[in-house]
Amino acid sequence: MRKLAAAGAMALGLAMLPLTAAHAGPNWLVGIKANKVQVVAGHKIVFHGTVRPHAAAAGEKVVLQEKFRPGKPWADQKRVTVQRDGSYRVSDTPTTNFTHAYRVVVPGTSKHAKGISPTVKVKVYKWTRLADLDSVNDQGMVSGNVNINGKAYQHSVFARWSSDTHIEYNVNHTCTKLQASFGISDDSSTGGQAEVDVLADGTPVYTHTFDVGQHQTKTIALNEPLKLRLEATSTSTGGPFGLGAFGNATALCTR
Repeated sequence: MRKLAAAGAMALGLAMLPLTAAHAGPNWLVGIKANKVQVVAGHKIVFHGTVRPHAAAAGEKVVLQEKFRPGKPWADQKRVTVQRDGSYRVSDTPTTNFTHAYRVVVPGTSKHAKGISPTVKVKVYKWTRLADLDSVNDQGMVSGNVNINGKAYQHSVFARWSSDTHIEYNVNHTCTKLQASFGISDDSSTGGQAEVDVLADGTPVYTHTFDVGQHQTKTIALNEPLKLRLEATSTSTGGPFGLGAFGNATALCTR
């Protein structure tokens, strides 16, 4: 009889213990999608998805988490409330150019264990000045301030002499665009003319010849080359000479 009473007391005590995550019901089922898989730093990414079961999830909080580097812990970014239909919508605005990993977590409750969405990766790019990158194989071309048609471009790459000049950058398959004001330096002589060229892994992606006072601001697509090469050659005949210039040249790159 005493054994039965003890067993009954133990069962009653267990029944009165608080329900923990270990005793909770099935996990929340969490879906996630991003509106972009590539984005420029400073631009917003929107994540959306649903939590199931929908009715039970309504009113619960979801947490957007981000992992900044492989091997680093997940960090909470934002919390939003699940809508009545089980859906959620949350955003983030990354500022650093590398591949960011995101996921959404729904904390456990008395009826459902914690749910974690699949991981979504977003590649973030940023406009980077060529003048700030280490160069290789340079000949007669430097970085700094240059005037093109009376306007100063403070972060530029330009020729210092009129014969064949060039400079290369190892961009390591991380860049998708190049932007610059292509033209001819005001240090060129009257009547001067110069050809400027851009090559990606040896393949020409831009070429144009300019007279003094001319320029063209343009964005060029790049196929993630290993090497980016800028060239400038004076094409003047006789006495005049032209110095090619790449005003405020920047590349859209990740890391």
